[in-house]
Amino acid sequence: MNKKAEQFQEYLKEKNLENVFTLEERVDELHTALFRSQIDVGGNKLPTVVVFDDSLYGIVRVLVVPKALTEENALAVMKLANGYNKRYKALKYYFDDAGALLLDVAILSVEGERTGDMVYAMFDVIIRHLNEAYKEIMRAVWA
Repeated sequence: MNKKAEQFQEYLKEKNLENVFTLEERVDELHTALFRSQIDVGGNKLPTVVVFDDSLYGIVRVLVVPKALTEENALAVMKLANGYNKRYKALKYYFDDAGALLLDVAILSVEGERTGDMVYAMFDVIIRHLNEAYKEIMRAVWA
């Protein structure tokens, strides 16, 4: 496991949060570690992962809506996501190849520096944003 992931795991133990995440280690050149969890937004459990590897960044990624894009709603959903990307500096929406809507927050993650408090601050930002935006997003998806 990479050093940043080890430090995050220590942070979770210190805060008694180790049961909130499931650790998955990848065998790759960047020594990727995935901390899987979920966030509750209006009763909806959204899959969430915190990614630490040997790069300069960590990522908090939320699967907001699987299969968000259809032929009927593509323009409206893309405009909405782009509008959020313009409005919020830290939050970045994008679509994967299957049309799922994801939300990423990149965190500068320098080895030797603890990032646990920053990750949890970003969780707070994401949860507050999604509690405000989720209904609007779903209206666009269902249109």
